[in-house]
Amino acid sequence: MTKHSTPPFAVLVFVLSSACVQAPPTPPAGDPVTYAAYLEPVVLERCLACHTADEPKAELVLEPGVGYDNLVSRSSIQVPGMALVKPGDPEASYLWLKVDQRPVEGDGMPRTLFGARRLPEPEVELFRRWIADGALP
Repeated sequence: MTKHSTPPFAVLVFVLSSACVQAPPTPPAGDPVTYAAYLEPVVLERCLACHTADEPKAELVLEPGVGYDNLVSRSSIQVPGMALVKPGDPEASYLWLKVDQRPVEGDGMPRTLFGARRLPEPEVELFRRWIADGALP
């Protein structure tokens, strides 16, 4: 009788791909998207693994309570002449281009072991709408 075993990496991929990620709350029509209420939960779920104070990628810390100030009206490290988030203008916001997988420099976000991976459309739209609504705290 042959005993089969599943390689640990295959188990990890299955667990991670099967994890149930709850969709972000959708602001009511006509209400602006705010960072604290709508975007920060997504940022903490999707971005915090790489953007902590210990080893922040691109010198960007997105930990609870500091992410907003580190994103809005600050210049990108990768494209110094471009704002990370320019309130009211997603196309002039480096963060939006990264999330929409159209970066001016570097790769799209978020990154995985296998490259950039597009977020689910409701989350992508939440980033766009937040910036378009004025990137409110």
